[in-house]
Amino acid sequence: MRTSRLFTVVDSHTAGHPTRTVIAGIPPLRGQSVREQRDDFRNTHDGLRALLLHEPRGHAAMAAAVPVPSRKADQGLFFIFSYVYADMCGHATIGYIASLAAMGALPQGFEQNGMSIETPAGIIHVTGTFEAGRLTSVLLRNVPSFVLASDVVSDIAGVGRVTCDIAYSGIIYALVDADQVDLPFDIDHATGWCRSGMSIKHALNGRSEAPQVDSVLFHRSIEGGARHLVILAANKFDRSPCGTGTSARLAQLHARGQLEIGASYRAENILGVPFEAKVASLAKASDGKPAVIPEVRGMAHISAFSTLVLEADDPLPAGFLPT
Repeated sequence: MRTSRLFTVVDSHTAGHPTRTVIAGIPPLRGQSVREQRDDFRNTHDGLRALLLHEPRGHAAMAAAVPVPSRKADQGLFFIFSYVYADMCGHATIGYIASLAAMGALPQGFEQNGMSIETPAGIIHVTGTFEAGRLTSVLLRNVPSFVLASDVVSDIAGVGRVTCDIAYSGIIYALVDADQVDLPFDIDHATGWCRSGMSIKHALNGRSEAPQVDSVLFHRSIEGGARHLVILAANKFDRSPCGTGTSARLAQLHARGQLEIGASYRAENILGVPFEAKVASLAKASDGKPAVIPEVRGMAHISAFSTLVLEADDPLPAGFLPT
């Protein structure tokens, strides 16, 4: 076997959604901030994103966490997906911490103090819960999150009239009550929800007065919270309850006077696996807009320790990504 590239990775899933933590194989990146290093990766090494996350080594909704040095925090981390780059990703952060724990590589003092992580969206903080020395959950304190627009009304072809709020939590979400869409809210109808979500996203992003939306989060109320289904892109949905999406929901609910500081919020994915969340405190966005600091607790489970190989004569070095 003639190899040209090797990558050491740890695969995990957070409530069903995969994270591939890249341990070795990424070349040194230029830039002082994590955002600058991420941008250098995107500009000069984007083929590695395709290699790592496209089929046949990955799949349509695959995500990866890429650790890099940070001058501002204990660690730097940026996020790549099979189809896009994101400034922040909650489920992948949880997957990264679980992967470090599985390797025995958590930084000294993590059990007592947690760690700060610089992301392209800003600095976040993570801590862990341990039982007999074993990591059992990860608590993520996210960047300031806030509502950008409320009660945005759109007429959506094939869906009808939809009202949503738009919120920022590291990325921008349209938050849509699932009762507005005539579909069973279950995994068997994920394709229909993807179609509806993309129709909503395209309609919103076609309006000059509305903020540009990255993802659409459908929610349906349950006892103590809501069930979430996040539509990421065409035929791509988040299997987890979504850490940044949950943060956006906290900002929305607090702004509407429906969730007090410290009150618990249960966010379930479409399979019923939960995150637990709350508004930890109030804050201000960089422009002075009122914001909240969300906390989201979840856990990831390890699925593989792997060495990914690119053979020198592989006819598909960048893989492929069906649309």
